[in-house]
Amino acid sequence: MKTLIVRSLAVLFSIVPILAIWAAYTMISPEPAETAQVKFLGHREEKGCAKCHKPQYDSWKKTKHAKAMVSLEAGKQAGSKRKAKLDPDKDYTEDPDCVKCHVTGWEAGGYRVGKKRRMAKYYGVGCETCHGPGGDYQPVKDSYKNDDFPREEIIATGMLYAELETCIICHNTDEDNPFPEPYFETDTYDDGLLESHDHVKQKKHAPREGSEWLYEE
Repeated sequence: MKTLIVRSLAVLFSIVPILAIWAAYTMISPEPAETAQVKFLGHREEKGCAKCHKPQYDSWKKTKHAKAMVSLEAGKQAGSKRKAKLDPDKDYTEDPDCVKCHVTGWEAGGYRVGKKRRMAKYYGVGCETCHGPGGDYQPVKDSYKNDDFPREEIIATGMLYAELETCIICHNTDEDNPFPEPYFETDTYDDGLLESHDHVKQKKHAPREGSEWLYEE
């Protein structure tokens, strides 16, 4: 009996350090980034914006915003790059200082440098750059089967409407911007809204107050 007790205690004491190490590891080890909730749905995926807003998406594909990532490739937009004292033969598609304003969801659940093949749905300045990450508000919209959701509720959950404050994050006069736009707010902002994509009237929702001009024929 005494021998059995001694053996049991020996086994117990050999396990305790292992359990302690495991407990410490689980406390200090962060969850892998891949397990984090993805807020940006992407504009090209079936679950993305194009699923319900195809006319807007099709018209957006023809814009400079849609081709923003392509403009960073070597040999593209050579004249503009020379004017900004950039090397026209250099590939800037993995330069964080440039990429952050040429993709959707930069390092915030969307585009990440070094994963180009997996990031195609975030190429360009897409829908969620101007309207906020769809993973925040799309579930709320989906809960209204007749698409009659209150606009205020969607805004409260993160829906944006291309506010000026969003645009001037990149369309600015900062020192690190090789293409400063000192007159963006007064001369370019409204034109940019018109050119961003076709504005299609929704069956359940009238245009927001102040934006009616975007839907004029």
